[in-house]
Amino acid sequence: MNAIILSIGNELTSGQSVDTNSAWLAKRLEQRGIRVIAHETVADEQSAIVATIRRAAGRAELVLVTGGLGPTADDLTRQALAEAMGAELVLHEPSLAAIEEMFRRRGRFMQPGNRIQAMAPAGAEMLTNPVGTAPGLAATLGEARIFVMPGVPHEMMQMFDEQVAPRLGEPAAAIVHHIVHTFGAGESDIAALIEDLMNRSANPTVGTTASGGVVSVRVAALGEDADHAARLAEATVAEVRRRLGDVVFGEEGDTLAAAVGELLRQRGQTLATAESCTGGLIGKLLTDAAGASDFYLGGVVSYANAAKETLLDVPRELMIAHGVVSEPVAAAMAEGCRERLGSDWAVSVTGIAGPGGGSEEKPVGLVFIGVAGPAGTSVGRHVFPGPRDAVRLRSTMAALATLRSAIVV
Repeated sequence: MNAIILSIGNELTSGQSVDTNSAWLAKRLEQRGIRVIAHETVADEQSAIVATIRRAAGRAELVLVTGGLGPTADDLTRQALAEAMGAELVLHEPSLAAIEEMFRRRGRFMQPGNRIQAMAPAGAEMLTNPVGTAPGLAATLGEARIFVMPGVPHEMMQMFDEQVAPRLGEPAAAIVHHIVHTFGAGESDIAALIEDLMNRSANPTVGTTASGGVVSVRVAALGEDADHAARLAEATVAEVRRRLGDVVFGEEGDTLAAAVGELLRQRGQTLATAESCTGGLIGKLLTDAAGASDFYLGGVVSYANAAKETLLDVPRELMIAHGVVSEPVAAAMAEGCRERLGSDWAVSVTGIAGPGGGSEEKPVGLVFIGVAGPAGTSVGRHVFPGPRDAVRLRSTMAALATLRSAIVV
């Protein structure tokens, strides 16, 4: 079964609010083996809602709609559904009685406008809402089943679980997702290594997404049940990991910083950081998860040259001779940090994050990453594209990836 999820509201189309309902519903549907083929957001305009409902009903067997069931003039979903169905709105007395009773229990006066919430297209079924004043709606348009629920998340969630899900019947299948995270290779390079697995007609399906330098490989498997789907996904995930090798650093909710921390924890080793252009971002990511004190001793944000000299023992002459953004200074920062904090490992970053400060010899985005460890010190030169925030984030991720590679050697 294919499904389309529609979210109604000017606050969503204007960007004033973020639509979380669609993501929640999509996960619920995929647990039942129902494939979501589209999410659409529509403003509070009746003609637009009518057109979108009709179009969705022509494309999918199941249409879930959230929002626009309130009592005000801009809540037009029930009217739009009636128009799409070619039906008139009729009063549902039991729903009106339930709304009136809810107001009485809350000690509030019911405005006349709330009466509209008890109206439904002729032929539609009302779905009870025990935690709000807006009943939901169940209807049929052509071959599609349509369910309309409130936009308030907790009302929508309860209505789906109690009213909608039982009407969908027992799950006929299950879809299981698995994500493998990589760093150190471009999205096109990753795709080239797993190209044959990315056949869109295959099961499981495989795709990639990129963010902040991390390329994630997404595996989605359709099975007779959750166990069957999980087995299919596991086999493909194993093949993805085999082909991609060392660029894989984790799965699902794993982060690169957490992967580094786990390696250090397993080896009983410690880490310190020396940061310049990243301004403490490496230390921040390392300490986002509880338990970082097991391996992370601390860090120095040596933004000024004087701080590099006094806190990390970087010789002034070295900075004058080579410049602060240079291989020798990155090495000295890492070695000084390791010595000062007494850690097994130290990672350093010095670079030009921009937007100014670059030159032909040393452009904006030039970053040197140093790693000092038990076997010595190494420094890598990088040039990262993009604005300041992108350079800082890529520098941070590259520093963690470089450190991880050094640890696992």
